[in-house]
Amino acid sequence: MSRGFLTPEVKEEIRRRTDLVALVGAHAALKRSGRYYKGLCPFHQEKTPSFHVDAERGLFHCFGCGAGGDVFDFVMRTANLTFAEAAHELARRAGVVIDTSPEAAQRASERQQLLRALDAAHDYFRTALAGPRGKRARDYLARRGVNETVAARFGLGYAPPGWDGLLGALGGRGYAPAVLEAAGLVAARQGGDGYFDMFRDRLIFPIMDLQERVVAFGGRALDDSEPKYLNSRESAAFSKGRLLYALAQAREAVRERGQVLVVEGYMDALTCHQFGFQNAVASLGTALTPEQVALLRRFTSDVVFVYDADQAGQAAAERGLQLCEEAEMVARVAALPPGEDPDAFLRKHGAEAFSRMVATALPMFEYRLQVAAERHDPAGREGRIALIDEMLTVIQSVANPVRAAEYLRTLAGRFGVPEDALRQRLRSRKRAGRPTGPQAGTAGPRGDRAREEAERLLLHLMVQEPPRRAEIAANLRPESFALPAHQALAAALFAAPRAGVHEIREGLDDAAAALLARLAFEPPPVTARDKERAAAEAVRYLVHHEPAAAERERVWAAIQAAQASGDEAELRRLQAAYAGLIVAGKRGR
Repeated sequence: MSRGFLTPEVKEEIRRRTDLVALVGAHAALKRSGRYYKGLCPFHQEKTPSFHVDAERGLFHCFGCGAGGDVFDFVMRTANLTFAEAAHELARRAGVVIDTSPEAAQRASERQQLLRALDAAHDYFRTALAGPRGKRARDYLARRGVNETVAARFGLGYAPPGWDGLLGALGGRGYAPAVLEAAGLVAARQGGDGYFDMFRDRLIFPIMDLQERVVAFGGRALDDSEPKYLNSRESAAFSKGRLLYALAQAREAVRERGQVLVVEGYMDALTCHQFGFQNAVASLGTALTPEQVALLRRFTSDVVFVYDADQAGQAAAERGLQLCEEAEMVARVAALPPGEDPDAFLRKHGAEAFSRMVATALPMFEYRLQVAAERHDPAGREGRIALIDEMLTVIQSVANPVRAAEYLRTLAGRFGVPEDALRQRLRSRKRAGRPTGPQAGTAGPRGDRAREEAERLLLHLMVQEPPRRAEIAANLRPESFALPAHQALAAALFAAPRAGVHEIREGLDDAAAALLARLAFEPPPVTARDKERAAAEAVRYLVHHEPAAAERERVWAAIQAAQASGDEAELRRLQAAYAGLIVAGKRGR
C-alpha cells in the first residue's frame, strides 16, 4: 500500500479537512448508530447494513465484504484511482497543497525528533512537580482546588526556577540544543552565547494531539511574572490554531454526550473535568479557528461556548458562533455572571448550577440578537434599523438556507417588519465575504482455531488500547504470530507503541491494513471483566505454541529418536541444530 512521498503531516491535514461521513454519504445513505454511522455498503450488494463509518477516527469498514480504510482508500475504490490520484483529488477539494519533494520527507523526520524531545521534557516537568522542587507548584494547585487525580490525568508538571535546568537535563540525554530550540523548549541567548530555558518557575500544562502525543506546553506563572501564561511557540510539531486543549481527554465524553463545552483557559477546562463535565475543551487563545471547528465537528455537531463574561469573551463567542454556523453545527452560549469564568463559577456555585446554566444556553440567533440589542437601542427608529441590519449580516453568514429563512421569520416577527422588506434589504446588500468553513464531502495459510483466536485477541487489544503494546511486546515477537497478516500488523504495532491507527496503516499491505480497519471497529472479543485473564492466557498460548517453539519440539523429538537408534552422527547434527534454535530464540527476544 504505497503512500508515495506525501508527508504524514500532509496526509493528516487532508484527513482532518475531509468530512468522511459527507464523502461516504454521497455514495450511501448513513444513519447514526452509537459512535458509528451505518448503511448499506457501496462496494457490494446487501440488504442488511454492514458498512460502518467512524467519523472520529476517519475510518470505514464493511463487515460484509471486508472493504475498509480511510478517506484515501474510499476515493481510490469509488473512483478507481491510484493513491497518488486520490490524494491529489482530496487535496484539491480540501485546499491542501501537496509537497512531494525530498525536503518534505526530511521535515517529517525532523518532526519526529521534536516529538521525542517534547516527550522527554514532559517527563522532566512531571518529575519536578512530584519532587521536592515541586512543592511550590503543588501548593498552588491545592489553593486552586485541583485534585491529584485531575493533575495526573492531564499530566501537569513544573518547570523549576533557573535558566538551564531543562537544557542540562535533556542535553545529558543526548538532545542537541538546536532540537530543543526548534521544539520551543529553549531559546538562544542574545549574542548567540548559549541557550536558556523558556519555562522557568511555572506550572506546566502539556498540550497533546489526538494521538496523545505532547506537542507543546503552556506555563502558568506562580508569582507576578508576566506574561501570566506562556505558551510554546509554533513549531513543526505544534500549530496552535489546529488543536484544542483537553480534547484528547474529553473526546469520549463528547461522543457519549453528543455535546462539547468550549472554555477559554487551561484551569477552566481542568475544573470542568474535576466537577464532572468531562466534555470540556479549551481553545488555545480566546477565539476559535475554522480548523478547530472542523476538528470538533468530527466528534459532535452540538457546541456550547462558556467563555468569560467580558468583552473579549463576548467577541470570541460571536466569532465561534459564526464559524459553527458556517459548518452547520448547532452552537449556543452559556451566560456567565459578570466578572466570573467557568473555574470561579463552578467553585462558587457548584456543578448543579453550572449544569443549569449550560442547559439554558442561548442559541446562536438569540445570543446575537441580545448582543446587538446592547449595541443599538431598539426603542428608537434608527437604533432599531441598525440592529436589524446587524442581524441581517448574521443571517447572511448562515449556510443552511432553511435555518436562514427561520431566522428571517423570527426577526420579522420580533420587530414587526414584513418579511418581504427584510428580503429586499438582503438582496440590496452585498453579501459579506466570509472565512472559508470546513470542507464537506468536500490471510495466508490458516493455523489452528485456538491460535487464531489468541492472536486476534492480542491484536485487538493493541489496536484499541495502545498502552498494552509494550507489555505484549515484552513477551512476544512478530514471529510469534503465525498468520501473515497478523504477523505484519503485530510488527507495525510493536514498532510504534503510541501511534494512532492512521500511522500504523502506513506501510502495511492490503491484507494487514484491512485487518487493522476491522479490529478498529470490532467490539472486544471478551468482556471487560475477563479481559486481563484472557490476554494473559493468549500470551502464554503463543509463547508455548509459537512457530519457533514448535520447531524446537520437533527437533527435540528427533534427538530422542536418534538417541534410541544409536545414530551418533545424526544425534550430533540435531543437537547442534537445537542449540542454534535456543540461541536464535534468545537473540530474537
